[in-house]
Amino acid sequence: MVSKRNNGEGDLAVADAAYFVPKKHWGSRLAPYASEWGGWLTSWPTAALSHVWMTGTPEALPWASAGLTLLGTGVTALTWYCARARAAVVRRFATATAGITAAWTTAATIQGPWESPLFQLWAFGGAGVALSWSIFKALKRGGDSEGGSDSRLWEKVKLAGVKTGPLAVEPNKVSGPLQLPPGELDAQDVQKKADLIAGYLGLRKGAVRIAENPEDASQAEMTIVPRDVLRESMDWEGPSNPGGSITDPIVFGVYEDTEPVRMWLPGDKATGRNASHVQINGMNGSGKSQGFKEIATELLTRRDVNLVVLDPSKGDQTVAFLKGSRAVTVTNLAKCRKLVKKLPAAITERASQLGQWGYDEWVPEAFTQHGMPYLVIWVEEASKLLGGDTFTTIAQEARSAGISLVLSQQRSTFRQMSTDVRAQLGTVLCFGVNQPEDAGFSLSDETLDAGAAPWRWKNRLPGAFYLEAPGIEEARFATPARTFRAKDTQLTADIAEHGHHAPEMWAPTAATLTLAKLAQGAEDDGKEDNVVPLHPDEVPEEDLLEDFEDSLDDEDDFEDDPDDPEAGLMPLPPEVETDLDDVDPDAELPELEAGTAAIDLPQIKPSLAQARAAVADWIARQTGVFGPKDVPQELHGRDRSWASRELSALAEQGRIERADDPGTYRARTTRGHAA
Repeated sequence: MVSKRNNGEGDLAVADAAYFVPKKHWGSRLAPYASEWGGWLTSWPTAALSHVWMTGTPEALPWASAGLTLLGTGVTALTWYCARARAAVVRRFATATAGITAAWTTAATIQGPWESPLFQLWAFGGAGVALSWSIFKALKRGGDSEGGSDSRLWEKVKLAGVKTGPLAVEPNKVSGPLQLPPGELDAQDVQKKADLIAGYLGLRKGAVRIAENPEDASQAEMTIVPRDVLRESMDWEGPSNPGGSITDPIVFGVYEDTEPVRMWLPGDKATGRNASHVQINGMNGSGKSQGFKEIATELLTRRDVNLVVLDPSKGDQTVAFLKGSRAVTVTNLAKCRKLVKKLPAAITERASQLGQWGYDEWVPEAFTQHGMPYLVIWVEEASKLLGGDTFTTIAQEARSAGISLVLSQQRSTFRQMSTDVRAQLGTVLCFGVNQPEDAGFSLSDETLDAGAAPWRWKNRLPGAFYLEAPGIEEARFATPARTFRAKDTQLTADIAEHGHHAPEMWAPTAATLTLAKLAQGAEDDGKEDNVVPLHPDEVPEEDLLEDFEDSLDDEDDFEDDPDDPEAGLMPLPPEVETDLDDVDPDAELPELEAGTAAIDLPQIKPSLAQARAAVADWIARQTGVFGPKDVPQELHGRDRSWASRELSALAEQGRIERADDPGTYRARTTRGHAA
């Protein structure tokens, strides 16, 4: 440990960081931290007594208020002056503490320390300041009256020779450089001992992270986060930048040190940031859907971006909150594949147009001067659509055309996503996973070595994630974060309030993807079946043969060739000899004999609009509690899971209400009867 005498006065000033060294008796270990906690505890009754005293003589209160303000200012200035010989971080930390304490004491004397928010500021803010001082002492001075040394820490964890540089103390975070003995240790050696260091300091696993210094192999960066603030997610406060550009950061969560999570999709030549596709991984229940909803809300309140969502797995369950927005949603597997097949043509068209305007990639001027918004294609359960070479082509070419792909699935194994596609995904969002191997399919080795461990959460901490993305410091990659806490109704309300900023779908892209009618706001006649409208009342009348056409809609087996009129046609079956030569096709059919049952011909399945109308009419006649199994299948022609989703959606819309038992409902008009 390096130390020096201050101006020959005998005061020892610590130049390098020292760590808390355990003593034989717990009392001696706690004694160095008594001052900050004692000051915090006594500040409240002191302010309370001052308030009672001052309010007893109202005429003196204005003078006392002015005096306290001047006194607090003087104490703060004196602290700054007296700490001039100390390290800069100590001087700032001490001055800030003095100023905060003086301001709170003055306000509490005037108003009363039990009033809100003064009491909350004392309880949480004051405790936080005291905790910060304790952490600072433990790491900076060792808290040892005999003169602790950081060398003891490193010797304890068998890393003798490591030296700690000056520490930066922030709210719930302490960080600083490590000097490693050249030729003896590297950053990976220290990374392996991170949990031992945490245990020595009395902290939880994962509280200490070690990152490599990319410019010097003999140095590393240590980050200590003593309190796990991610155990409780923060409330959603609305979109971060309504009416802003997609080039501004997307904010959808907070890091464990309370810094907001920022992510960019378009590139920026000025900063050297590339446009990016996104890979999202996480096990079932890890909170991927919540991340999608908050990012989608951010996108749909910006002025220059379109959003297309493909969800061939969950139907309307995930995207129902987007009702009334300008997002395009496709929830049928065949229709999703159909749209994916058309994406390369849309990419070529957009890239050619950008080139004609003189841009080699999408820039904000493409929208402000020519009307082309950025485009985000979000694919849930992407493994169902990733087969073949089409997605590889899309991933390789889409960024230059102003398109970002977001591919979300539980695991990105080699069987579910090719390495060619994965190589194009520059941004990674990894939520909780089941095994360390699962994290390795998305997060880089450097991030995992630095301490990222999403398998520790599994799905027990929904919304917790790690983020690797262009524009973010690499030191942040191993810092865990968590999405905000928000209900679908909140997000829908925010979109309704700020969604007018979102542009209509760019007409050429909409036409290429057969979404032109939706982009222009015209009524859909049902012939373009790519789009699944979100409003049950606005579902157009569909062709009665839609489901039969969908069964023939898989284009993976038959490709159209414009030069061959017979290309793509299924071969005719071979000719079969028949014994019908003596049959008269014009003869009358015989009458059915009495008692002979007529043949029940298969009925054509009702369209979606017809099914929903029939179910609504059935519900209007119900006077008791009902569930999905009670809805007659002949009304909708679909399985029970469809009825379950439909009833749940109607309950969310307020058309019916939930009964006491899970999965049961009652019509709104029967509440009194049921009671």
